[in-house]
Amino acid sequence: MKKADIVFKNNTPFSLDFDDFYFNSQDGMQESKYIYTEAFKWNDEEQFIIAETGFGIGLNFFLTLKRFLKEQTDQKRLFYISIEKFYIDKEMLREIYKKLGFYEEFKDLLDPFLKFYPPCKEGYYRFYFKNCFLDLVFDDISVLKRLDFKANVWFLDGFSPSKNSDMFDDSVLKEVARLSKKGSQVCTFSAASLLQKNLKKHGFIVQKIKGFRKREMIKAFFEKDITEQEMIKEAYFQRVFQKSKNKEVAIIGSGICAAVLAYELSLRGFKVSVFEKNVCLGEGASGNESGILSSLILKPKVALGEFSQFSFIEASRFYRQILDLQLDGVIEIAHTDLMQERFLAQKDNVLFNIKDNQAFLKDGGHIDPKKIVKTLFEKSKAKIYFNHKFQTYKYENDTFTLFFDGIENKYQSNILIYAMGVDTKDFLTYEFMTLSKVRGQVTHLEPFYDTQFPLSSKAYICPKNKGIQVVGASYDRLNFNSNPQREDDEENIKNIEEFLKGDEKLIIKGSKVGFRSYSSDRFAIIGAAYDEEFYKECYKDLLWTKHKEQKLPKNIPNLYLNFAHGSRAFSTAVLAARYLCALIGNDPLCMYKDFIPYIHPARFLIRKLKKGLKN
Repeated sequence: MKKADIVFKNNTPFSLDFDDFYFNSQDGMQESKYIYTEAFKWNDEEQFIIAETGFGIGLNFFLTLKRFLKEQTDQKRLFYISIEKFYIDKEMLREIYKKLGFYEEFKDLLDPFLKFYPPCKEGYYRFYFKNCFLDLVFDDISVLKRLDFKANVWFLDGFSPSKNSDMFDDSVLKEVARLSKKGSQVCTFSAASLLQKNLKKHGFIVQKIKGFRKREMIKAFFEKDITEQEMIKEAYFQRVFQKSKNKEVAIIGSGICAAVLAYELSLRGFKVSVFEKNVCLGEGASGNESGILSSLILKPKVALGEFSQFSFIEASRFYRQILDLQLDGVIEIAHTDLMQERFLAQKDNVLFNIKDNQAFLKDGGHIDPKKIVKTLFEKSKAKIYFNHKFQTYKYENDTFTLFFDGIENKYQSNILIYAMGVDTKDFLTYEFMTLSKVRGQVTHLEPFYDTQFPLSSKAYICPKNKGIQVVGASYDRLNFNSNPQREDDEENIKNIEEFLKGDEKLIIKGSKVGFRSYSSDRFAIIGAAYDEEFYKECYKDLLWTKHKEQKLPKNIPNLYLNFAHGSRAFSTAVLAARYLCALIGNDPLCMYKDFIPYIHPARFLIRKLKKGLKN
């Protein structure tokens, strides 16, 4: 990713990339308010979405956020999506605000923003403020094609069209229109004829108004009403918003996927009930005493590796922002020739500091899984029902009635989410969705190896924690014994021999068995539960029509899936929760939409249909 080339002229940031100031050097704050941040009205809806082309130093965002926090109630949520191609280092951003004399005014918002500022890497990064989500997308403006939301307001704030014509051309305005609600307002400093022409071409009504210390500028309003019945390519992976009667959600399962999801839903005003078959938290795979937050290291542009990286960096930022988690790093070791090839291919990736056969991931580290799950549930204020083994549900009048083994009480909810890991497969009858139940056993040893960082090779070693040191884990698809086995402890110890001198006396203090769910393609299964009969009928001709447009899909109303996260659920659970919240609440998608075909529950069926499904 390219870094912005900035110098200061009269204490004002000047772009050498575009030979222009970032804003009015005399009165930049008033200019921003006049053109953008005070030039629109809030609506009465619970959600408000602002999109911006050109984040710059973030002045528009911070002014908008201050206005939002002052004028709006706790029931309203602000989503702010901003695209930026040129990366500014966080210390440079701090210096800019100080030179402009803005630092003290924005300090309470700017400091937490800079604390969780992402690395210099193209990507989609979320920040959390009170009732506000900032999605900062570091990429070229063409990235709009990969995004999915419907904005209430647009800030077109690139450098002037004469300096940066790419930001205002026809292809960009086409995407702006696609990503706009009917009535969406465009705010911009420019009155360039090219911009006016392209806005009108794509369905905007353009008005000329008085500019800020200039003769005129324009504002525009999107007049089209794009219906949900539109025909689009790969429609089977598109989201279809399903309204519910109220904001009550039932989650089956209480592992990390349920915990993050409960927290994210609570930020949007949902009332969450969680149903767990065991007597307490931490009985399943999310209940280990120690764990590692890390990423797969695969070759560049491999979808699984890209999704793993994206999940990893956003999980790291989430745990640090929400739980103030301290992550000191993790060391991944290439113990095969294939892994060494992958490490070499990623040597320039800023997430992986690679030297020889080792990669240091500074954003990863040692985690306490049980503490994370417990704290997230506490923050979510979810009501948890233990000893509730899910049996089935009945759906009538837009309401789920839930039934549990041995429980006379019947619970009702308008939204139901399956997040019970390996048990989820017992409640699904989808054809072609092949799932594996994998047994993993970790071994608790008396502390024997002094390391600040978790070490991951054939097996992993966690730093000592609560008087033990966790190593593991075994991997067995055929063994379903829930009791610890001596031979698995011995295998775990054998797999860490490379870290031992040979004269250590290792003392086993305990073991824990967990079962993890994997899909056949190793991606998690996240999304709306789809109507299989509709898919088979509507998309039955994909063998011949896969490159043509199709109808939007039909789903089982208000039923969602979140499982098959394998051994990296503490990483992927964060994106999964955001994505499900986007589906449930019609939020901005929170990720690149080209990841959806890899996590969508219907992907296995669609692959079969494209090859010609035989009856």
